[in-house]
Amino acid sequence: MEPISDIAHATAVAGSVCAGLDAVRGTAFWKIPDDDLLSLAETLERVGRLVYAAQVHLTGELDTRRVFQEHGAVSTAALLRQRLCISPGEAAGRVRAARAILPRDLPTGGETPPVLPELRDAVDAGTVGAEQVRTVLATMAGLPAGVDPELRELVRASLVDHAKVTEPVLFARFARQAAQACDPDGTLDEKDPVDKVELTVGSRNTATGLTAFKGFLDDLGVEIMSKAIDGLAAPRPAVDGTADPRPAKVRRGQALVEALRRFLDVGFAPTQGGERPHVTVTMDLDALRGKLGAALLDHGGPITAAQARMLACDAMIIPAVLGSGSQVLDVGTAVRLFPPAIRRAITIRDRGCTFPGCDRPATWCDAHHVKHWSQGGPTSYHNGVLVCPYHHRLIHQGDWEIRFAADGVPEYLPPPWIDPNRAPRRNTMHHNPFHQRT
Repeated sequence: MEPISDIAHATAVAGSVCAGLDAVRGTAFWKIPDDDLLSLAETLERVGRLVYAAQVHLTGELDTRRVFQEHGAVSTAALLRQRLCISPGEAAGRVRAARAILPRDLPTGGETPPVLPELRDAVDAGTVGAEQVRTVLATMAGLPAGVDPELRELVRASLVDHAKVTEPVLFARFARQAAQACDPDGTLDEKDPVDKVELTVGSRNTATGLTAFKGFLDDLGVEIMSKAIDGLAAPRPAVDGTADPRPAKVRRGQALVEALRRFLDVGFAPTQGGERPHVTVTMDLDALRGKLGAALLDHGGPITAAQARMLACDAMIIPAVLGSGSQVLDVGTAVRLFPPAIRRAITIRDRGCTFPGCDRPATWCDAHHVKHWSQGGPTSYHNGVLVCPYHHRLIHQGDWEIRFAADGVPEYLPPPWIDPNRAPRRNTMHHNPFHQRT
């Protein structure tokens, strides 16, 4: 098939593909013999992989042009996430794949060849999928710099060959074995273990209320953590001598939380957003007093009113009733920096960066004057919004306009080249529309 040279042609072809798949979906599969049905499944799988290949190529062009800058996103991956409603991992995976298998433009002209040309051939042929691609990229990136170049090339080719015929779980196992074979004694990795420490916090499971996290610590990190939690994780028999029913892994998890809580109580941590780190609980005053209701944490999601009241037993309670006599919510123009009371009130409302599509939490954000302080804008709750440093700089360029809607929620008017109608946009990342605002 001839390459597509214009957007109209590309759109028409993509529409034809969609129409064809609609027709295939309506096939009377029950009439097809088993072998033919499996053959059709293989064909459709290749179609899906070819769609992925086209997505990677398109992502590469968006990344090369740095289109994200014109749309107020922090990166190509963030732009894809916002516009296509895909996960951060999927968006970042497409960007990494594009940078590895496509040639890259040089600032001086010309281009560099693909880092993994064999993988590009396999992706373009539809013989490998996104999961195998992620494994190849991660494995090659993780090989120590001291690995012999010929061995590195052999591993690269072998990974691509096996990716074509091995399902993702088994292929990941093969890739780990190949990486270990390159440095069986662990002597080629020049990185200090402390530079390879990792901690990844996953997504909250709404059914269980639990959030998974995983990572790696160096020897000193393991020692420090162990010393911090060993005493707190010891079994605690009941008064009558009954053994502690908690399994060891439960005790260790609870001990880690307790150790971190004590650290925050002491106040040794650096400030974020102008305040020492602390646990902020947002809830209705009636719920705190014992009636029905729920509360919301900055990072951990909703908790019950009973859990919030338990936290309140040894905490300083800051009323979240905006405009109450116990907090001053408007100090006029005499103070440029938002004082803690106003900052808390704005955080309760915004919960994070208010720029559309941004997921940065409140602790990463600046408090921004909607009407600039230098132009007479007051340092007040009604003139402040939370924005992350990236979008703070973008807003000061003057292309995006902030205003407050009738319900008091900040919304943004995009520049005309993004939307000629300048339809207002809101950030929906920090607010569940099914959860009543507090």
